[in-house]
Amino acid sequence: MPLATVDDVAARIGRPVAADETARVSAFLLDVTGLVEDYCGRDMDRRAGQSITLYPEGGSALPVPLRYQTFLTVAGVLQDGQAVTDYRFNGRALVRDSDWGESAVTLTASWGYESVPAALRAVACSEVIRWLALSPGVESERVGEVEVTFSGASSAQTLSTATRTTLRPYRRQGAGSITLRREGPALDLRGPVVL
Repeated sequence: MPLATVDDVAARIGRPVAADETARVSAFLLDVTGLVEDYCGRDMDRRAGQSITLYPEGGSALPVPLRYQTFLTVAGVLQDGQAVTDYRFNGRALVRDSDWGESAVTLTASWGYESVPAALRAVACSEVIRWLALSPGVESERVGEVEVTFSGASSAQTLSTATRTTLRPYRRQGAGSITLRREGPALDLRGPVVL
């Protein structure tokens, strides 16, 4: 399912989408949904009763990929054809007191947003409107001093910088960064000191 509808786009452009534009707008909505999900590293649309196969590497924690973590509810867990019930989901992994071993684990689960957040709907509509405003083969246009940039072999259907900024709260969060310090005397970066 796309993050927005043709009617959402029509409401934002202030006119009905013409019959000959409907197929194009629908395709753009699917495209932008895919680009947003790929950029954020997670599924946004609700998937219900789906199977996920995870491969443990030993230990008591079985990490669930971030793509599936958005409002994840686990209905059942199978390992070697047997139901597993002695686990808990801590928001990132299935944890149990015993070791998961090395055989595949199959989850029956649901994940994703029940209804699309307003920010994601707005992003999808704004990207589609931006794409509709560009002529095929044109990457950007400027009115003052008339400037047109033509795209190369790649498509102009990419997420804008503003959209990427808006999507920051929905994006996969990595491990973060660490500060490395070297042992030894501290350097004075202000330069030489004159007395």
